[in-house]
Amino acid sequence: MVDSVISLVIGRTVDLLHKKSVFLKDVRRQVERLGNDLEWMRCFLKDAEQRQDEDARIRNWVSLIRAAAYDAEDVIEIFAGKVEFLTKNKGLVTKLTYYPLKIVNLYKIGKETESLQMRLNDIADRREKFGIRNLEEGMSSRGEEFRRLRRTSPFSEDKDIVGFEEITKFLVAELLKQDKNRRVVSIVGMGGAGKTTLAKKVYNHADLRERFNCRAWLCVSSSYGHKEMLRSIIKQLNTVDNKLLEMLEKMDEQDLERRLYQDLQDKCYLVVLDDVWKEEAWDCLARAFPDVNTSSRLLITSRNRGVPLHADALSIPYDLKTLGQEDSWQLFLRKALGHGDNAWCPLDLEEVGREIARRCAGLPLAITVVGGLLLTKKRLKSEWEKVLNSFNTNLSRNQSGVSAILELSYADLPPNLKFCFLYLGLFPEDYMISVRKFIHMWAAEGIMQKRDAENLEEIAAHDLEQLFSRNMVQVAEMTVDERIKSCRVHDLLRELAIRKAEDENFFQIHDTRYDKISRYLAVHILPRDKNYFWTSTPPLRSLLFFNVRFDREDISLSFKSFRKLRTLDLENVKMPYNLPKEIGEVRLLRYLSLLETSISRLPHSVGCLRCLQTLDIRNLHPVIVSNFIWKLESLRHLYASDIKCNVPLKIEGLKNLQTLLGIRFDHIMHNNMMTLTSLQKLGIVVDDKSEIDKLCMHLSEVGSLKMLRLYRARGRYQWPSLAGLSKLHHVTELKLYGVGLRMLPPDFPPNLSRLSLKYTDLMNDPMPILEKLGQLSFLEMKDAYGGPQLVISRHGFHQLKFLELDLLRDLDEVMVDKAALPQLQCLRIRDCRNLEKLPEELKHISTLDTLELVDMQEDFISRLDADMVSSVPNLRIFDSTISQKKRRSYVYLRRRMEGYA
Repeated sequence: MVDSVISLVIGRTVDLLHKKSVFLKDVRRQVERLGNDLEWMRCFLKDAEQRQDEDARIRNWVSLIRAAAYDAEDVIEIFAGKVEFLTKNKGLVTKLTYYPLKIVNLYKIGKETESLQMRLNDIADRREKFGIRNLEEGMSSRGEEFRRLRRTSPFSEDKDIVGFEEITKFLVAELLKQDKNRRVVSIVGMGGAGKTTLAKKVYNHADLRERFNCRAWLCVSSSYGHKEMLRSIIKQLNTVDNKLLEMLEKMDEQDLERRLYQDLQDKCYLVVLDDVWKEEAWDCLARAFPDVNTSSRLLITSRNRGVPLHADALSIPYDLKTLGQEDSWQLFLRKALGHGDNAWCPLDLEEVGREIARRCAGLPLAITVVGGLLLTKKRLKSEWEKVLNSFNTNLSRNQSGVSAILELSYADLPPNLKFCFLYLGLFPEDYMISVRKFIHMWAAEGIMQKRDAENLEEIAAHDLEQLFSRNMVQVAEMTVDERIKSCRVHDLLRELAIRKAEDENFFQIHDTRYDKISRYLAVHILPRDKNYFWTSTPPLRSLLFFNVRFDREDISLSFKSFRKLRTLDLENVKMPYNLPKEIGEVRLLRYLSLLETSISRLPHSVGCLRCLQTLDIRNLHPVIVSNFIWKLESLRHLYASDIKCNVPLKIEGLKNLQTLLGIRFDHIMHNNMMTLTSLQKLGIVVDDKSEIDKLCMHLSEVGSLKMLRLYRARGRYQWPSLAGLSKLHHVTELKLYGVGLRMLPPDFPPNLSRLSLKYTDLMNDPMPILEKLGQLSFLEMKDAYGGPQLVISRHGFHQLKFLELDLLRDLDEVMVDKAALPQLQCLRIRDCRNLEKLPEELKHISTLDTLELVDMQEDFISRLDADMVSSVPNLRIFDSTISQKKRRSYVYLRRRMEGYA
């Protein structure tokens, strides 16, 4: 842990010193000495890490280094940034004007570095007193192991489930027993035993889908909220619109219980309550589940045998045993050697491999994690023996088998991945983490800047991908073309991250347990102390809020106290006020999310945030900004629904900008877009006066542009003519969003490979036009067409690989002619409630690997052709457990597209 966090901070600070040296030449001697001393201190950290458990004084010594390293980075960033602003790209007169301020800031840097130097001297004296040695000399670099890491792709569903076939049959039979009373069936087992995996397999079983006409899934976890649990189930049982959301928000617990009871009263329902820790959690929900002779069932998973017995004294919990020796070995082969059902083990590795599998004690999580670890190693007996020996060392410290495995996998992570893994621990238990959001936040931390400052997002994605490949992070949701949209951390691994972070005071979580503030703080429950946020010692670097509401006047954010903050995430925080102008004082801020906060205006002082990389202001209403965006010279991603400015918004010159969403047509036309040399994704709000042909001519020379999104402005505007898209030779992805679009564009970008149509009102079958797009490989249609029939003709879509039809609720037939879709790999059909059957021709498409049927009607599932089902290697039929956030997002998007508040 010491080596991972402090070493990275020291390395980042030394890099910063070199990077800013040109602006610090007048204090170069002090700054260079500070950098040299920090580097020297890093050499002794490995010995300290090995001994800090034995000696509290050494732990204190390590904490002193950590504080000094963070403070050094803050000093250099703050003052060097000021000097850089006062001198960079300034004319002679301006430089002379700013010269006194430059001298003042250089003097402050000198004094601060002298103070830090004295602290480091004191730390060095203590090192000698404690006998801490330099263990870095002659040791191989972990970077070599990092570079050897095999780039296995995690972008596929985990199909390596073994040993659950008979258990699944038993549980399904229990749920189908002829008993009119409400009954509870339960799965009990230790953490990591596979309870949730088994419950999902049972929940999606075809016999249960046919029997129960009403189903819902609720993840309870240890930190449950009574009202949130009730709301979550109600939303899964009803069509979610704004009226329902507002009504549920106003209801108290008793009203919510009554509403859920009414929704279930006449239904034969199946509700899964996953990960129930306490009997009290059941008591919160029990009254809302009717027992009225409808043969309804509840499936509970828990670590605590007392929970299901408390729920139903007549039930007998199923004790999920650990995997047997042979099942453990088969799962181990799939995870450690990565060949699925065809996995085999070289003879020279079998003995040590079987011993490692045996030490996992039959726990699927432990086998999965250690398998991910071995995937990163060379297939040599010596490498596997090292893992086994390390495992034995952890066991000797009185850790349980699964804890030893997790500790071993964590210890094997390179420093940057340790930091990344710990950062994931800030998110709440069972939280669906947006991959795109996390990549932006991780890039803002700056850990990967040393490697390549131009490709922060690519490197951040690579770091997260490595955690997937090591099975330290789980895939939660994927797109139809197998891109990961969201992820989660298993609760045992999250507990490991929290434990490691607390040991080193790396971060704190404010829920019901913690009061102490560290440099990284996640707020899951709003504190009672109104001064909580601005009495932080040490100063905050990251502040993340999760689903809290600032509904008390005595709680506010004092941004003057947050001057060293790098990340501020206020997503979904309901604030009764706009962002205060003091936000401009947080000069080091790199990530700011105001997504769904209902703010209506950004203060002009946001223009002072010259380090800002990501700004997310997506909200239901337009957000008013003054003309300051062009000042945000570090900006890489700007997400908005609709940016409103009373003058043409200047954006030209932002050379780092990659994503720009929510800008209006008129503002685009007033800027020289060729100066945005990194721009890849552009989203433009258009109205009936927008001249798309001129827009496309204006954008045709932006060679970096790959994705264009057009969506209709709010209000009673109509779609303009979309002629001219063929001028965009660089664009490979097009998205058309918004109610009122009745006809497809007359032409398309010639190199278009991805097309999304959402919330449109196409009158005619779009397939005859779209099937002729020669390079199209991905097509998504969501709530885009209201007709009864889609027809794909012979040889149509000859390059299409991924097709998704979503919320086409009037569609009753899809016709596919012979020889159509010859390259199709994946077809996903979601919530097309009137669709009667699948096209017969699908069974003849030899490339079709995956067929996903999501939220489809039971009679549609029952009519599936057996030959067709058997012809597709991967058939997935399931009801999506749509989270509150996801359902709210759909309503939000639909309302925005329809143009009313």
